[in-house]
This record gives sequence, structure tokens and C-alpha cells, in this order.
Amino acid sequence: MSGIAGWVDHRRDLTREGQAASVMTARLSARGRHGEGLWTSRSAVFGHRSDALDTVGAQPAVIREHGRPIAVITFDGVLYNASELRSHLAADGRRGPLATDADVVLRAYLRWGHAVAERLEGLFAFAVWDVRTSELLLCRDRFGVKPLSYLPLPGGVLFASEVTALAAHPLVSTELDAEGLCSVLAQVRRPGHAVLRGLREVRPAHLVRCTADGIVERRYWALEARPHTQDLPRTIETARGLLDEAISREAGAGTPAVLLSGGLDSSALTGLASEVAGTAPRTFTVSFGGDAAAVPDRPFAQAVVDRLGCDHREILVEPGELTDPLTLDAVLEAKDFPSPFGDKNLTPYLFYRQVAAHTPVALSGEAADAVFGGLISEQERASSEHRTFPWIERARTFGMTHGIGNGLFDEELLREVEYASFCAERYQEAVDEVPHLSGAAGDDRRARELDYLHMTRLYEQAVNHSERLGAAAGLQVRFPFSDHRLFGYLFNVPWRMKSFDGRDKSLLRAISKDLLPASVLDRPKVPFPITYHAGYKQSLATRLREVLEDPGAPVLPLLDLPSAWKVVDDPGLLDRGGWLGRADTEMVLQLDGWLRSRRIRLAL
Repeated sequence: MSGIAGWVDHRRDLTREGQAASVMTARLSARGRHGEGLWTSRSAVFGHRSDALDTVGAQPAVIREHGRPIAVITFDGVLYNASELRSHLAADGRRGPLATDADVVLRAYLRWGHAVAERLEGLFAFAVWDVRTSELLLCRDRFGVKPLSYLPLPGGVLFASEVTALAAHPLVSTELDAEGLCSVLAQVRRPGHAVLRGLREVRPAHLVRCTADGIVERRYWALEARPHTQDLPRTIETARGLLDEAISREAGAGTPAVLLSGGLDSSALTGLASEVAGTAPRTFTVSFGGDAAAVPDRPFAQAVVDRLGCDHREILVEPGELTDPLTLDAVLEAKDFPSPFGDKNLTPYLFYRQVAAHTPVALSGEAADAVFGGLISEQERASSEHRTFPWIERARTFGMTHGIGNGLFDEELLREVEYASFCAERYQEAVDEVPHLSGAAGDDRRARELDYLHMTRLYEQAVNHSERLGAAAGLQVRFPFSDHRLFGYLFNVPWRMKSFDGRDKSLLRAISKDLLPASVLDRPKVPFPITYHAGYKQSLATRLREVLEDPGAPVLPLLDLPSAWKVVDDPGLLDRGGWLGRADTEMVLQLDGWLRSRRIRLAL
């Protein structure tokens, strides 16, 4: 939970360019609020923003031989196998500290070179500058939980945890072109591409080598198709063992803390964490103050707490906090990317901020839906007509033709930027990646495709959402269901086993059946709670009116203005489809704020 940034240039003397690098690093304050470190040489500048967990060792970290630096690292994240790596590295005869995870990764790079990525387990993004070879290595964890973007330059590369930091550099042109706008509206990007023109992302499970001769990418891990030979009891036992191992690695020593919603995923995680740790976890549940809403999660969460004896806290979010301009700005800064999720962003941020006062690290049940098949319906699996991502198809059933949050954008504009073609291309691109078993039946192939789409494209939205909000709130959120061994195993479990009793996530219910109350095990899936406070909805209408009345609002050229004014004149339209009616307005407000704050120019 830190921020990293840097600049490599084989043509400039970067010892004279400290100001630009310092400004980039300073813009990472949402990821690291407790100090800044810079390391500068002629060809490379590395920056690092620290958080409250960085108690030992400064970054960027440097290893020297004969008094001269040979390698430098700036690192964000946590290694789960740091102890194992230390035992390997302690005997290699090379001097240098092994106190922090950054030290371990740097020493491991010197030991194994580019093969270091395969040996690392955890959540991480890092950059290594090899002084000996003048090579920059960028690397990201298997699921891309930790963000890392970069911009190729003539003679060099800029990189940073957040696009916000890159945009602060004078060599970066912040332009949103047609593909970038489509990426924002679809919430799906072309693999390896960021939203702003020219910017790139280090893809999950990839490393990027940058030299004076160019840039080379390499994938170091991928989901693979393998025959599943175990029967149902053995499958349940294996999945349980993998989950226990993942929880043990991510929870660490002591009493674990769990974000408990009362749904199956977080409740199962709480029960399993209790078993693994041998003690009841500390648990945290969000609720709303005033007359905002009755949170349906409360009785289910309480049933889990009573069953396990958890040290439980209910975190109260007051309605006024959701409309506080400081909160709105903090969340937009944290996300680094506009989205239609509104108070589904605001509430977790405020929740995490209060949880962080009690614990620096908390476990989340995020990703259980993706890995256990909880987002796939029988109808979707059996259908032979597939043209786009399933979550866009689901939105269409609620009358949202272009997906969630895009109902107030001009139809002619969407045709001009070829939004439908963009979505179709991204969908086909994802489907073409899916590994299949030879001779698999049609419905089994489709189930595997749906699993892959959720485990990659949708997963990236959900977990990045939580990680970024947690980092900004000072809470390190960890995701045991995101363990790559568990993902790889369950990717190959047939659909008939994942839903063996006719329900979604049958395997997860079987794993946790002896740990949870029946009411929780049988509870249908419900979305993250939202506020129904009248003041919040009125705030949305007021803010939308302010945008529409501002002739300089950057989002105006993109909108269907008559439709937007209808929402202002009739705020009841915000209730269309429950939360979905709000999403259209939330997206307009987010996009406008993002364009303004980053000074992004439309280049459509």
C-alpha cells in the first residue's frame, strides 16, 4: 500500500530534472501519505510514497557493490512468501539487507534475473533499475491488484502507480480519444492500454523490460485448461485446503480482521479465518445513520458474529458524509478512473477509513463470485447467442442499452466513436484468450468462457475498486479468494460441480456448511448496500444541474442534454431500476470531475 513512480531516459541528464520527478511522486499521496523518497542518477529517477505500514527501511531501496549502486527498486505491495525467499537468499553470499519486502525482491532479482516474477507470491507492483545493464524492469502481480502504468518516450519511459502521477509530468499529453472514452464507458480496456492516449498498463502477470533498444513484454503466469479428475467430495476437500492456505498466508499471525457484509462470501471467509487462526476474527460491518436505509445485511452479519464469537464493530456512515465535497474529491482521486458506481465508491471509502482506525489490514471476500461461478446463470451458460460481456447483457435487460451508467450520453456520439464495435472487439479479444480442453462440449466451453470473463475482465474492475479505495483510506485490503492456486484449480472444475445442488456457489456453501448459520448459507446474493436518503438523491440532481448550467463543463459535448435535463426536473428518474437509475447521473458527474481535475482534453 504505497505509491511508486519513476523516469528513465537514455538521452537526458536526469540529475537536472528532479523537479518533474518530485511532482510525479507527490501526486501519489492518495496511496502513501507518510513520506516521500527519491533516488536520482543520470539516466534514472525513482520515487516512492510511503504509508503507515512502512516501519523498516526506506525506499527506493539500493544495493551497492564496492560503494557503487548496482540495482534500485521502488516497490508497492506485500509478499506472502518473503520468509521462504529470505532463506534462499541468505546463503547466496551477496551483501545487502533483507529487512523489507522491497529488499527481498531486489535481492531476488539479482539472484534470478527476469525469472524473479515466477518466484514471487503476493500483491505487488514494482520497478527495478539495473545500473549494470541500464535496463528498467516493471512487474505486476498475477491478477493486477496493484496498479502500474507507463508511457514510452523517445529514449525512455515514465511509470507510476497512478495515471494521475503520470499526468503531472510535463512530457505527458492528457488527451482522451475515442478509444479512451469507450474504455471509460464500457469499464473495459484493451489489454495493456490505459485510458489516456498513448499511456500503457503493465498487464496482470506480466513483466515489461525497457532498454535503450525498446520495450519487451513477457507473461509469467496464466490460467490453463486441465482435465478435472476428482470426484465431488475430493473437489470440496481440495478447494477447502487451498482456501485455508490462502487465508493463512494473507491473514498472517495474530487475530485476523474481516470485512463482514453478512453475505455468503464474507461470512464463509470469516468462518474459515476463525478455523485457520484458531481464534474468532475481528469483524466490521457497514451501516447507515439517520433514516438513510435499513441495511438488510445486519441480521445476517450478526448471526455470523453470534455463531463464531467475533469481536464485532458496526461502522456507521452518516448521510452527510456521502455528499461532503472533500469525500467526493478523495474518492475520485483514489479511483484514478471515472465509474458509474457513486455511493458504491463513497460508502466503502468511508467504511475503510473507520476500519483503518482499528486495524491496518483486513480481509475481503471480493472475488469469490468470480472464482466460484457466482455470477453465471443457467440461462447464460446454456445460451448460444453471445455478442458482448455478460454484465453488459444483464444491464440491457433493465433497459440500459449501452451498459451501466451510459444512459445520458449522446447516441450519435456513441455511434461516431464506434462504442458498440469497441465492446464487441474487447469481448472477442477476451474470448479468444480462453484456454479450452480438446473436445469439450458446447455448454462446458461456454461455462469456461464465462468463468474466464469474470475471473479476468470483471474481476479487474471489482478488486482494483476495493484496493484503491482501501489504499486511500489507509487500509490494506487483502483478497484470499484471489489466490492464484485457487483460481487455477477452480477454473478447471466443471460447472456441474460448481452448481451441484442447483444453486450458485454450491462448492463454497459445501466448504463452509459446518461453520455458518443456515440463514446465511441459504441467503440469496444481494448487492453492496446503497443509501436511500433523500438528501443524497437531491445532491445528485443539484450537482447535475450545476454541470448542465456550466458552459465550460468538459462533459457537456458528450451528453444527450434533453435526457439529462429530464433527470434534473424529475429526480424520481434516479430511482429507475433501483440503483441503476442513479448510475447514469453518477457517471456523468464522475467523468466531468475527472476531466476537470486532470485537465484532460477531448480528442474525439
